[in-house]
Amino acid sequence: MGKNGMIQRFRGSYDVKIDDRGRIKIPSKFLYVFDSMYGNDVYITSLNGDYIMIYPVKVWGKIEEKIEGVGVFNPDLDEFSNLLSYWGTETEIDSKGRVLIPPDLREISEINDSGRIFGKANYLIIWNEANFKEKEMKEKFAKEKLYRVSRIINEFPTLSSDE
Repeated sequence: MGKNGMIQRFRGSYDVKIDDRGRIKIPSKFLYVFDSMYGNDVYITSLNGDYIMIYPVKVWGKIEEKIEGVGVFNPDLDEFSNLLSYWGTETEIDSKGRVLIPPDLREISEINDSGRIFGKANYLIIWNEANFKEKEMKEKFAKEKLYRVSRIINEFPTLSSDE
């Protein structure tokens, strides 16, 4: 629980700098969430190299439990798991609020000296800001996408494009 008994989430975005050792300083609002909800252990990974994901180990563990629970070979899940494991490393936030980003992840995501860190409710992502603007902000968020997202948030099944 956070201030006034409210559950804290990672929200918003902030500029971050990469120091000469490859570390970023986690913004204080995000550190507060780690301190109050998760602790300092994190799992750092990527799926396609576009951006870096930082999961509290407590959140990552729940994802692993779901993967284990499938219990049958699934090619998509296997590929997903392989990629996240390939890029993944478990580490911790140091006493000054910094976390080391592995060199191969900095290189593939083009996050060399700075980036933008985004709160995603229970985990964080770091983008090269120019790449984010090119890939994510190139087009306006269409009404059709908003409709699909609202159905997901409101727990309705997604309709096919012809419904």
